[in-house]
Amino acid sequence: MKELTKTLIFVGVALVLTGAAMLRIPDRAKDVAFNDQGQPFFPEFKDPFACTDLEVIDYEPSTATASRFEVKWKDGKWVIPSHSDYPADAKDRLAKTAAGVMDLTKDTVRSDRAEDQEEFGVIDPLDAKATSLKGRGKRVTLRDKTEKVLADFIIGKEVKDRSGQRYVRVPGHKQIYGVNVKADLSTKFSDWIETNLLKVDSGRIRRVKFDNHKVDPEQGQLIKGDVVTIERKDSSGPWTIQGQTIPAEQEINTDKLSTMTSALADLKIVGVRPKPEALKKDLKVESGDRLKLSSEQAFRSLFSKGFYLTRDGLYSNQGDVVVSTDEGVVYTLRFGEVVVATGLELTAGGDESASKEKDPSKSKDAAKKSDGASENRYVMVTVAFDPSLLPAEHPPEPEGPLTIPDDPFQKKPDDPKRVAEEKAEKEKRDRETADHKKRVEDGQKRVAELTDRFAGWYYVTPGDSFHSIALTRADLTRKKDEKKPAGSPGGMPDFPGLPPSFKPPGHP
Repeated sequence: MKELTKTLIFVGVALVLTGAAMLRIPDRAKDVAFNDQGQPFFPEFKDPFACTDLEVIDYEPSTATASRFEVKWKDGKWVIPSHSDYPADAKDRLAKTAAGVMDLTKDTVRSDRAEDQEEFGVIDPLDAKATSLKGRGKRVTLRDKTEKVLADFIIGKEVKDRSGQRYVRVPGHKQIYGVNVKADLSTKFSDWIETNLLKVDSGRIRRVKFDNHKVDPEQGQLIKGDVVTIERKDSSGPWTIQGQTIPAEQEINTDKLSTMTSALADLKIVGVRPKPEALKKDLKVESGDRLKLSSEQAFRSLFSKGFYLTRDGLYSNQGDVVVSTDEGVVYTLRFGEVVVATGLELTAGGDESASKEKDPSKSKDAAKKSDGASENRYVMVTVAFDPSLLPAEHPPEPEGPLTIPDDPFQKKPDDPKRVAEEKAEKEKRDRETADHKKRVEDGQKRVAELTDRFAGWYYVTPGDSFHSIALTRADLTRKKDEKKPAGSPGGMPDFPGLPPSFKPPGHP
C-alpha cells in the first residue's frame, strides 16, 4: 500500500506540473509556447517592386460591414478598383509600403490563445464564423502579378507596454506578436491619387469668364444670367473687367481675385464618379456647344449630376467658369449638384452607378441626413486650345529713345555689315517662329492629354473652392477706402505729441 501511495503521489505531482507548464498567461512572452521571436514574417518576400496589388480590408462595428481598399496594376497602369479603376499615383508609394512590409519582424511574442484575439483586436475582418463585432483588425494583403500572396497579416490594437508596437497575427494562425509596423498602410483615397484637379499655375492665368447662365431642372428651362470676363496681360499686370469702366469710387477687388486664382491652382479632388463609356467617347470628340450625345444613358448621367444639354449648348445648374492660360489651354469648369457625404460615399459614390440615376432635385434633402458631412459639389471639366492666347510669334521691338545709326546712308546689298545684320535678324525671326511653333505643339499636346484625363470622370470638389471660384460681377469690385494709409501719396503721416495744427515746412 505504501508503494502504491507513493506512486499515486508521484503521478499527481507530475500531472500538476504538466498542467502548470501548459498554462498560458495572456500578453506575457515568457509563458508563450512558441519561440520565433525576432524572425521575419515573410522571409521569401524580398523585392518591393514585385508587389502589383495592395489590398486593405477594414471593419466598421457600427454597421457590421467590412470595407475594402485596393491599389492594383491593371492594363498598364495603377488603378483603384473600389473607385471604378480611377488612376492611382501609386508606383513610389506602393514600393515604399511593400518595403515596410518586407521589414516586418516578430519583435515580441504575446499570446497563442484564440480567446485573446478579440482583446488584442486581431480577429480577421472577413471571418464569418466570428460572432463578435468587436476586436476585428485591419487585414493587409500584398500580391504579385501572378496573384501569388507575398504577405498577408492582420493589424490590431497598440501594445500598451511597448511604445510603437501593434498586435499582429497571420490569418489561419493563433500566434499573436507585438510588431513595430512602419509601413504606410493608408486607405485614404486622397493619399493614392493626384489630388490637384487642374494642375494650373495661377501665374499663367490670363482670362477668366464667369458665365452665370443656369438650368432650373424643376422649371425645365435655361435661366439667362450675367456673363462677365476679367483679363490681364501678364502675371504681374492688373486685372481689368472686359467692356466695363469701373466707377471712380470703386476699384478691382484684388483680394477676391487672388483667392480665386489660388483656388483654381489648388482645386482638390475629394471624390470621383465614372461617366458612361458612350458619354466618355462623345466628350473626346466634341464638348460644350457642339457636344452631341449618342445615347440616352449619357443624357441621364449628365442630368443626375446637374448638367444639361440644351439647344444652346451644355449648361449646369450652377453656372460655368472658363479659365484661359498663356499656354493656350482653356479650361471650362461646369459646377453641378451639391454632394454632402463622408467616407466611401463621398470618394466613390457608395451605391451610385450610371444605371441607377438619382433625381438631382432630391439630392439636397437626402444629403442633409449625412451627419458630420461638409458641402461638396460636382464639377465637370472640358478643355480646348486657343492659339491666340500664346505670346505673339514676333514680339514688337521695345519702345525707346530714337537713336541715329552709325551709318545713316543705305548700305550696299553686299556690304559685310549689312549682310551680317540681315543674317542675325533672319536667325532671330526663325528662332521666334520655331519657338512659337513649339508652343502651339505643346499646347495642343497638353489639351489632348487633359481631354483624355477629364473625359471619363465627374469630379467632386470642396464647396469652399466653388464659392471662391464662381464669382459674380458684384464680387469683382469693391468700394475704395476713403481713408488713405499713412505714408501713401497724399497721405499725412502721424506725429505723436504734436498739435493737430502743426504742418511740416512746405506742406500745404
